[in-house]
Amino acid sequence: MTTGSGVDAFSLYKKYYIDRDYEQVDLFRLLKDSFGIRRVIYPGSYIQISPSFIFPEVVYIDADIKAIRCFQSGQLLEIIHDRKEYSEDPMVTFHGADYGMLIPIYQAGFDLLISQYAGFISQECKKYLKIGGLLVANNSHGDAQLANMDPTYELIGVINYRNNKFYYSTKNLENYFISKKKGLKISIEYLKSINHGIGFKITANHYLFIRRK
Repeated sequence: MTTGSGVDAFSLYKKYYIDRDYEQVDLFRLLKDSFGIRRVIYPGSYIQISPSFIFPEVVYIDADIKAIRCFQSGQLLEIIHDRKEYSEDPMVTFHGADYGMLIPIYQAGFDLLISQYAGFISQECKKYLKIGGLLVANNSHGDAQLANMDPTYELIGVINYRNNKFYYSTKNLENYFISKKKGLKISIEYLKSINHGIGFKITANHYLFIRRK
């Protein structure tokens, strides 16, 4: 069903997240249950609204025109209302903008920053994360490794997906981010230049960092 925005948000959400089994609701549920997170920001979200099923307040930022039209349609909010796992009304805000542009009212205001397949979120959006807040990142663009090299952050755990379930671990964290390639000199500048993650001896699906400063 299309709307005045000219987009069928229901169908797009189903195509990209439900049909591909990539809603990751259990991931966000794990984070909330483990850390009591309430206020979340998701730069480069496209239309992955599943964080709002778990967290009462989520801010989404994405410049993609389809994402803008989907949020404008109101259909995504209908999905959230149908599937939310908390009693209060969801607080959903969407900004159709470049996530690297500072939104001053959000500075240092969030418990969780989500980085998934959208570039160097850990660097460009750390300004939104409060001290003591958490960053959950994958390494598709090398963003988890960038965070690991940034003294702003400290790696506190990893999350893996096995047998249709997410598992959180704090064991042997020193064994992560070790390159398979001996002698490779890794720097923030190098990672930004190649724009993707490198091969590690041991990997995780997601890496969890705390902002220390």
